[in-house]
Amino acid sequence: MKRPLSLAPLFVAIVFPFVSVQACGPFFEPDIFVHNLHPDHPADYAAGKLGILLPTYPRADLIFAWRYLNGAPPTREELEAYQPTYGFGETVPETDSDNNAVRMKAPDGSPYAEPPGPADVWLKARNNYAPAPPEVHTVKNYGVTYTAGMILAGSYDNCQGDAFRTAALTVDSRAKTWGAKSPEVADWIRAQDAVFSNCGGSGNSDYPPPGTPKITPTQPAPASGNAPALLRQDRAYQIAAAQFYASQFVPARASFQAIAADPDSPWRGIAAYVVARTLIRDAFLSAPPNSDNGGGMAAFDPALMRQAQQQLERIRDEHPPGISAHAIQSLLNLVRLRTEPKARLREISAALSKPDADFKQDLDDLTWYLDMKADSLPVREDTGDEAFDVQRGSGGYQPLTPAEKQPGFEQALKDLSDLRSISPLIDWLITFQSPAESAHRHALEEWKRTSSTAWLAAAIMKAKGSDAATPDLLEAAARVPASSPAWPTIAYHRLRLLTDTGHAAQARAEITAALPSIQALASDSDLNLFTGLRMRTATTLEDALTDAPRRILDRTSQQQSSLDECLDIMKDPKRKYDCRDDKSPVEFSSDAANLLNDEMPLATLARAAQSGALPPRLRQSVAMTAWVRAVLLKDESTAAQMLPLLPEKLKGEAGAGVGWHPLMALLRNPGLRPYLDSGVQRSYSYDFVESYSDNWWCEDWSSPYGGGSGEPAGSTAAVFLTAEERAAAAKQLADLRALGSADEVLGAQAVAYVKDHPQDPDAPEALYLVLRMMRYSCSRDNGTAEEKARGDRVASIANEAGALMRHRYPTNAWTKKAAPYVWVKDKKTSQ
Repeated sequence: MKRPLSLAPLFVAIVFPFVSVQACGPFFEPDIFVHNLHPDHPADYAAGKLGILLPTYPRADLIFAWRYLNGAPPTREELEAYQPTYGFGETVPETDSDNNAVRMKAPDGSPYAEPPGPADVWLKARNNYAPAPPEVHTVKNYGVTYTAGMILAGSYDNCQGDAFRTAALTVDSRAKTWGAKSPEVADWIRAQDAVFSNCGGSGNSDYPPPGTPKITPTQPAPASGNAPALLRQDRAYQIAAAQFYASQFVPARASFQAIAADPDSPWRGIAAYVVARTLIRDAFLSAPPNSDNGGGMAAFDPALMRQAQQQLERIRDEHPPGISAHAIQSLLNLVRLRTEPKARLREISAALSKPDADFKQDLDDLTWYLDMKADSLPVREDTGDEAFDVQRGSGGYQPLTPAEKQPGFEQALKDLSDLRSISPLIDWLITFQSPAESAHRHALEEWKRTSSTAWLAAAIMKAKGSDAATPDLLEAAARVPASSPAWPTIAYHRLRLLTDTGHAAQARAEITAALPSIQALASDSDLNLFTGLRMRTATTLEDALTDAPRRILDRTSQQQSSLDECLDIMKDPKRKYDCRDDKSPVEFSSDAANLLNDEMPLATLARAAQSGALPPRLRQSVAMTAWVRAVLLKDESTAAQMLPLLPEKLKGEAGAGVGWHPLMALLRNPGLRPYLDSGVQRSYSYDFVESYSDNWWCEDWSSPYGGGSGEPAGSTAAVFLTAEERAAAAKQLADLRALGSADEVLGAQAVAYVKDHPQDPDAPEALYLVLRMMRYSCSRDNGTAEEKARGDRVASIANEAGALMRHRYPTNAWTKKAAPYVWVKDKKTSQ
């Protein structure tokens, strides 16, 4: 269920549905080791166990943290009203033992049904007095015209819960007054049915959404002149309500004003209130096309909205009967957030910073407003590239670098200066989330000015070891007690800075000493972050490997999909692959994968493959990676060391040395590559060709394991590695990447071998495998000149392989099997 963003209990904001299109997915995300969109345990978070605060958390959750960081924990009532975020707009579904989502079911095994709503309450009460209830639709649809005549379908909750509950109470009351079977009650119900018949449909729009019927407004019949006075008063209100729900706002307003002026009407107080609602609804729906009231906020007519404010302020001071002061104030708050946004935001910020009787509403209002104003700007580190105005020359798309994004982050922070100036809370929220360098400076200035824990957390989170202020931050952070809600955040970044400033031994000792406190947080995300930090401080390979495996929280990667697909296909007894369904609770997170891939030379990687510090399956994955690197780098000694550690099937295919047989093994097994993955390893299904091109390796093979899984990257080189080892690793890495993609390097080597050894019995299969690899490999072509040139080289290899097959082995079974892999005009296609 999506998290509601209503701004008053009696009015739901107009929303526009997203346009849904079928994409060419599926799309995969990195496996998760740190939940960067929500805390691991929202209930614990709400109770003050904040853990390590991340700038990617939703603002509502950071507002809650603000209270704890400033020493004003929420009241019991606020805790009951707070709804922690499990994801952006999502609640956590039930999961099985492997963290796979399962559909929630009732005790009898059937899916849960939606609970009864207010309309059901009305229908149940109505059915006590009249037969054949009509169907009630509460949502009104309409169309809005935008630039270039584009029409989007919109909808809003037209008849809301208070209307149905009031109708249910009123019909019971009238039945007691006139009698359950009286003609007056029957007349009253017929009129109310007419009122609610206007709830759904297409409203007063000239452009109803396609397929939505245009509903003719239905008015209750006027009460007869000899009807009881109460029925006549009820009927006047029913007619006004029907006009309102039919979007006839001007006559509805006049009708409600007349009722409010009748001192004998029991509806005079609520009618005065609904006058303001007609103005608000009219203000939203009558806004001119393409009008803009700022940010992503729904357009409205300012003059009508100000009239609504004046009406609400008047009746607030008059205290009319039949409507609570709280309801009036709530609706007035909604209006003032549009007519007097700065004043209202100051009030909300002040209220949220201490015990607040309207905590939930104020939290929703502030979150909604900030989302409307800020979410279209690059205000967070995980903002998509499309939000940045970066112009490049011709060529295909390439992901933006951090340096290319920095001007966009800076401009966004500048654009939000007026909003930030409204209150300390808003300033802290935006600054805490912003990756801009100026946000770093501002957080430091505010911490120095206020000495507040909240600003210390923001400043130390953004600090670098080379900053002049880092010693002061470290000193202040050391004074934060472990009992403080801020301790996990501040301690983590203090230890990070200690490591970055050359005090790795001290950091390691403190992390080890703090482990009981860290484990008491009961957060796998936090434990993974602290463990990753300790890995960077390791003084031996064994210590680093001990901390390299982390608990995997969500298996969302393409590697997991490959393994699942392999296991599913193996349900056919004729299909045999070396895939095993033995999911480990731990895998390498991205910082561990980076350490193994980028910083360790081959000799050290080979030692890691033989270390008992790693679980057996990860150890074998390291051995497979080291073996692939040894083959590509022609390192026969290391290849010989790794051979006994390979899976039995692969060991038999690989053979000794680094020549032809290892090359054939690489061609036969698409899950082999010269790097380890972040999360589930592709080597777990190494002999399986998966369906979405995650096979062999690309020319930019450094990218698949870098970042994206939630944990910050380490900024300090591993302590246990010597300068010589790091230099050797850098050279080997450069040599491996210079070889290019698998289809280029393996294809060229295979074609060259077959040309020199045409009688080799494996030659036809090798050519087939080259063509298969080019069909299913992860080659990319984003339109750059380099990629086109590479594509031309690969096409040339494929054409040569195809020609060799046709001319030298025309009747061979492998040649016939290669028929689906046809190259036309230098582009691979399948028949």
